[in-house]
Amino acid sequence: MATVPFPTTDRLEVLRGLLDAVRRTTRRWVWVEALAWVGVCGGLLFWGLMGFDWMVEAPAPVRAALLGLVLAGLAWLVWHKLVSRLVTPLPDGDLALLVERGHPAFRDSLSTAIELAPRPPDHCDPTLLERTIDEAAAMAGQVDVERLFRRRRLVGLACGGALAAATIAWLALARPAVADVFVRRMLLLRDDPWPRRTSLSVPGFTAGTLKVARGSDVDILVTADAARELPRVVDLRSRGRGGWRTDRMGMRGGVGGGGQTYGHVLRGVTEDLELEVRGGDARIRGLSIRVLDPPALADLRIGYTLPEYLGGGQREATPARLVQVPAGSTVEITCGSTKPLQAARLVATGTTGEQTLADQPADDAGAVGRTMVSGTIGPLDGEVAIAVSLRDTDGLENREPIGFVLAAVPDEAPTLALRLRGISTAVTPRARLPVVGTIADDHGLATAALLVEPVAKAAGGGARAGSGEERAAPAPPGQSFPVGRIAAGAAVVELPDEAPEWLALEPLGLATGTRIALTVRATDACGLPPGANTATSDTWPLDVVTPEELLAMLEAREIILRRRFESVVADLTQARDRVAAVPATAGPAPGQPGGENAGEGEGDDDGSFSVGRMGESAARAAGETGEIAAAFRDIRAELDNNGLVTPELDARLIAQIADPLAAVAATDLPRLAAACRDRSAERAAIVARADEVLARLQAILGKMIELESYNEVLEVLRGVIRTQEEIRAETLDRQKRRARELLERP
Repeated sequence: MATVPFPTTDRLEVLRGLLDAVRRTTRRWVWVEALAWVGVCGGLLFWGLMGFDWMVEAPAPVRAALLGLVLAGLAWLVWHKLVSRLVTPLPDGDLALLVERGHPAFRDSLSTAIELAPRPPDHCDPTLLERTIDEAAAMAGQVDVERLFRRRRLVGLACGGALAAATIAWLALARPAVADVFVRRMLLLRDDPWPRRTSLSVPGFTAGTLKVARGSDVDILVTADAARELPRVVDLRSRGRGGWRTDRMGMRGGVGGGGQTYGHVLRGVTEDLELEVRGGDARIRGLSIRVLDPPALADLRIGYTLPEYLGGGQREATPARLVQVPAGSTVEITCGSTKPLQAARLVATGTTGEQTLADQPADDAGAVGRTMVSGTIGPLDGEVAIAVSLRDTDGLENREPIGFVLAAVPDEAPTLALRLRGISTAVTPRARLPVVGTIADDHGLATAALLVEPVAKAAGGGARAGSGEERAAPAPPGQSFPVGRIAAGAAVVELPDEAPEWLALEPLGLATGTRIALTVRATDACGLPPGANTATSDTWPLDVVTPEELLAMLEAREIILRRRFESVVADLTQARDRVAAVPATAGPAPGQPGGENAGEGEGDDDGSFSVGRMGESAARAAGETGEIAAAFRDIRAELDNNGLVTPELDARLIAQIADPLAAVAATDLPRLAAACRDRSAERAAIVARADEVLARLQAILGKMIELESYNEVLEVLRGVIRTQEEIRAETLDRQKRRARELLERP
């Protein structure tokens, strides 16, 4: 087919001019629509972001993340609505189709002319193509390009974008403070609070953190500014390991100059908490409670210096709730803390009031960080309560002051546990008095002495002298004799039975018929007011008698002991006779069936009850015999202390009586009692053993009777001597009267 000449350029230019106009309008539309979308979305994001932050006042990282999302969204919107559209090519064919869709009268002539005119295909009829171009060119003048687009939608969108932008502009002009806060919070990521109708403040937090002691109760206070709107309720939200928890805060008092206070107590806080306060339109976030261990006592040293009367010197006391130190001591207290200290205080409270021993102030730069605090008190007198308060570098204080009591132990008077060994109520002028026992003092003795003082005797109460007309000699004045083994500062002086403190009466020149009182007085070395302490032992009143009178008293005691011993022997003999009286053919022996002890009032056919009674008698006899033996030893000791013991008396009292009695009491009688308790023992063997014991007791009793007979002979001799002395005294008296009568004759 022959090539058809291309249509005239003028008609094609008209068509291309139409398409260029559509292209320009399209790009202008894209710009307007994109900017409108940016305005609408930007406004919505602006107000949404500001509203969210106003409600929650998110922390800076959250705000930065939200701002990044907003910018990313706007960037995507600009790319999607503007850049990607602007860079997309708009070919003439697509634009021709757009025009034909809005103007059906073209009947595809415009798109056909645009597509075929530049390169007509071989099969295309030039005449038809030219006619098509003519039709398209004729219709081009009737095209209204603006009608191709939805102007109402674009106008609405543009108005929305403009309105959104206007609201932002209005905020910047009408509320510049709010806009400034938005810029500082969202763009500069500062933590400036939003202006609100309600103003809340939480005192006590430093940089949003409150440090508390573990396990303590934390009182959270919130103050609402009275100049602004007061919230109806204030909530405290806390978050720990268990998640968020909301507590309603209660009002504390009324509205004052500082505003309305709300409070809530968190009980026993043991973990770190995040806090948030909500009241009205106000929100306070970023608060936290940090739980720390409070300062505690790591070390306590209590040293004290003894007063001079105790020799001075340093001592250490064991820490306890009650620390006792000698009165007059100076006490130094040193406390160590488990944490570095910011401040510490050591206070002593006593009868005289409160005294500050140590006060380490918080503003002492050299003291901050120390772990020790010390103070000194003294001389101590009475009880003093010590309280230690610690505050560490975190500002935490020990919940309760560390306390203990210092008690000054007053110097006690010496204690005397003394007795006279081998001395009764009467002594001879030549007696030696043995004092045994202990003298002790809590800190140390200074002196100890034996005091001998006269005692007035009641009328007719004197001891019998050599003659009935002899009068008692006057009592000597009181005298003091130091205890020879006392050493100044000794805490205890032992005076054992083997080495007593002796007091010889012979140098005192005591006359018979007098009465003396013997005491021991001890004094310590206390140097505190009102002076040294003195203690006195029991008083031992003693009658000074002649040796004959003392012997008579001891002989009377021997008679009493002999009669007591006779009763013991008789009781044991009766018990033996009851056992022996049981027939040999009686029931089973004590160790056989049916041989149990019979009760009181029942028969004793088998003899078990009688054997049991004899065992009880033997046990009683053992105890009483031992006491009698000890009494005879006391008689011998008293004779010895008064210088009246002789070899004969010593042999009779000790070798013939006391020692045999002690042996029987320690061996024979206990064995007899044990045999009576043995159910397998035969009655005949028990009776035989009882006979052996009774034989020994009878032998000792015979010695007692011999001694009594010997004493009776001595008493007769003493009576003869007294009669001779009386005759001699009466003879001398008569001779004196006769000589006086001869001299008086004229």
